[in-house]
Amino acid sequence: MVSEKEIAELEMVASYCWPAREIVKYKGWIIHWNDGVTWRANSVLPNEWESNVSVEQVLDYIIDLYNERNTPPAFKISKASKPKGLDELLEDRGFEQRMVTHVQTIPIEEISCLDPHLPVDLFKVTDESLDILMHQSEREKRAIEVRKEIIKRIAGAKNIARVLLHGKIAGMGLGVVERDWLGLFSIRTLPEFRRKGVAWSVNCALATWGEDHGAKQVFLQVEADNFPALKLYESMGFKTMYTYWYRILEK
Repeated sequence: MVSEKEIAELEMVASYCWPAREIVKYKGWIIHWNDGVTWRANSVLPNEWESNVSVEQVLDYIIDLYNERNTPPAFKISKASKPKGLDELLEDRGFEQRMVTHVQTIPIEEISCLDPHLPVDLFKVTDESLDILMHQSEREKRAIEVRKEIIKRIAGAKNIARVLLHGKIAGMGLGVVERDWLGLFSIRTLPEFRRKGVAWSVNCALATWGEDHGAKQVFLQVEADNFPALKLYESMGFKTMYTYWYRILEK
């Protein structure tokens, strides 16, 4: 069984892979804020607790902080969250559970040895390659631009993968190496190119690149109701290491 320490360590790696513009540690909790775009970059990671005051008092501070920034207060909750009973307290305070997400992992040699079904192009992160990553995104323009800023801010090695079919962009994804982990993010296949091995190929190519950059393990985050993605990752050998969810206080 995975330990709370292992979960907390991987949650920190994931935080480094998607860095918010403002990051503050307060009473052991790590507060992220990034213009209200993406919950990962606008939530509290409560994996430590270092306070002599009540958790309710600290929670009030957090709520005020996010409200001042016109952002709904949010927590990223897992089995490693501290103090114990935090999830229940947040529920009692009106924080709704959202985006139940599985963190899945695999030793990198088990995926880097798989053959991509299709040719994959790899690019360093530039304005041009970020346009590829966001190609035909359904998100609003501001949300896209903020995501680009987050990716540019990533300190670790990073690369963007693209698959072309019939001269058109069929799929894309982002790989980030942090410590000995490769994180896979924003893996997408455009609707007209599904069931052709596009995402499989993107994942394999990024794993090969990540292994060359020192990664020994791979992780990704997939929402629990994304059944096509879960089926794909199961076929590649990924296993769920743990599950997290957000607690969000909407006005």
